[in-house]
Amino acid sequence: MEVVQRIFYMVGVEGRALYAVKKALERDGVNSPTGKARWSTQVIRDRVLDDVYRPHSFEEVTKLVSSEVAAKLDPDKRYGIWWYNRRRATRKQVSEGGPDGRNYRSTVKTVEKDRGQWIAVPVPDSGVPREWVDAAQAAIKDNKKASSAGRRHWELSGGALHCGCCGRRMVPHSVKGTKRSTQYSYYRCIKHRREGDEACTNGKSYRAEELERSVWEFVSGLLKDSERIRKGLEALIEEERAGMLGDPHRQSKVWLKKLSEVDSKRSRFQDMAAEGLITLDELRSKLDEAEHTREKVQAELEALDSHRENIEELERDKDAVMESYAGMVPKELDELTSEERHQIYKILRLQVSVGPDMPPEVSGTFGGDLDFCDSESSSRSRWIPTLTSYPAWEMRPRERWTRP
Repeated sequence: MEVVQRIFYMVGVEGRALYAVKKALERDGVNSPTGKARWSTQVIRDRVLDDVYRPHSFEEVTKLVSSEVAAKLDPDKRYGIWWYNRRRATRKQVSEGGPDGRNYRSTVKTVEKDRGQWIAVPVPDSGVPREWVDAAQAAIKDNKKASSAGRRHWELSGGALHCGCCGRRMVPHSVKGTKRSTQYSYYRCIKHRREGDEACTNGKSYRAEELERSVWEFVSGLLKDSERIRKGLEALIEEERAGMLGDPHRQSKVWLKKLSEVDSKRSRFQDMAAEGLITLDELRSKLDEAEHTREKVQAELEALDSHRENIEELERDKDAVMESYAGMVPKELDELTSEERHQIYKILRLQVSVGPDMPPEVSGTFGGDLDFCDSESSSRSRWIPTLTSYPAWEMRPRERWTRP
C-alpha cells in the first residue's frame, strides 16, 4: 500500500506522467507486483483506475449493493469497491506443430463484460485520500491506449512472430521520424523490452515492412500450389483426429458415466457421515479424493471438446483456403490486404522465429518438405527472401529457413 499511495501522490498531486512514475519506481529499486525490477505503465494505470483504492461514502456504496449488504456496513466508514464478475475467461486447448511432433497448450481469452453485469463488493478503505485518487484518475482519463495496430495493420502480430532467443512473442513498436508525418515500424521482443538484457539478449528491432514482405513472398508462393496446401491441411486434420485415440463420442460417454459415479460416491459418503458410519476426518479424505477424480474427469471431457472444436475449425479453415485463396494468380494474391494476409497466416498456423545471430525459421501447415533449388524449372519450391539484413535462406525438411 505504501507503493500504491506513492503512485497516487505522484500522479494526482505532483502531476507526473505514468512513464515518469515507472522510471521513478525503477530508479528507486521498487519491484513490480510480480517481483520484477521493471514496471509496466499499464500496471500503474490499472492501479490508478481501480475503484478498490477510491474511498466511497456509505451513501455511495448503498446505491451499488443490495439492502442486505448495506445493512452490514458501518455508516460512518468509507469503503473501496471491488468489482466481481467483471471479466469472462474462456480456456481452450490448442495444438501446434513442432520439431518433436504435435504440442498441446492451453490458452485463456479474457473479455470484459458489460458494466451492468458487474457486482459491487465493498472492501475496507485503502487509506489513499479521495482527492488524490480523483485527481490521478482525472489526469489520465483522456489517455488513450495505443492501438495494437497503430497506423497500420501488423501482419505478424497475434502470435505469428516469436523471439528466437527466449521464445516469447514479438510485439509491434513504432518510432516517429524527424518529420512529423514519418513513422518507422518494428517488431521487438516483448521480454527484452520489459526486462532488459538480463531476461533476453535479443535487443534487435526488425523492420516490419521488410519482414512482412519476405514472409508473404514465401507464403504466397505456397498458395499458388493449391494441392500442397490441401494436403498439408488434411494431414493436420488427420493428425488431430489421431490424437483423440478412439471414438470421441464413445469416450465422452465413458467419462460422463465416470463423472456420474463420482457424484454418487460423494452423496453416499455424506450419508454415511450423517449416520455416524464414518468420522469427519474420513469424510474429508474421501471427499478430497472424489474431488480429485472429478477434476481429472472434467479435464478429460474438456480436452475431448477442445479436440472436436479444433478439428471443426481446421475443416472450416481448409474450406476457406481452398475456396478463397489457394490457386489464386499472383496478381490477385498481391492485392490481398494486410488483414487478409494475417487471416491466412492464422489458418496455416504460421509461426516465424527471428534472432540477432540466426536467420528466421518458419513452420506451419504447408504440406510436404520444402527444399532449396537452383533451377528455376525445378518442381521443388524455391524461395529466396529479400531482407537486406540477411543472406539468402533455404528451406529444409521440417519446413525451416536455414543458411545455404
